[in-house]
Parts: sequence; structure tokens; C-alpha cells
Amino acid sequence: MSTNNKELPTILTIADTMVYLHCSRQHVYDLIKAGRIRTYKVMHRRYIDADSLARIFR
Repeated sequence: MSTNNKELPTILTIADTMVYLHCSRQHVYDLIKAGRIRTYKVMHRRYIDADSLARIFR
């Protein structure tokens, strides 16, 4: 596998999303609140659906 692989995993954590978008935690939560990205909560962790994240750039 190449180190330049830009393919996203199926789900991402908030921290992964911050790294991918090069933005702050608050900006990620603002996108969630605005309905721009879809999340799932498992126990006390929130995961972001990569398909909804990819739609931001379409």
C-alpha cells in the first residue's frame, strides 16, 4: 500500500476527520450540527460516515 493513499476508511472518528479536513474539532461539530455530515454513536464514541464526508466536496 502506498503512503500517499487518500482513500478513506468506511467510518472515521472526530479526530480522524479533523486531520482529514485540516480543521478544528469545533468546525467538525458545526458540520454535524448543520447536517452536512452524518454520524453514528456507539457507546460514548461518535463516528462519522465517510460517504457523507465525501459529499461535502461534491
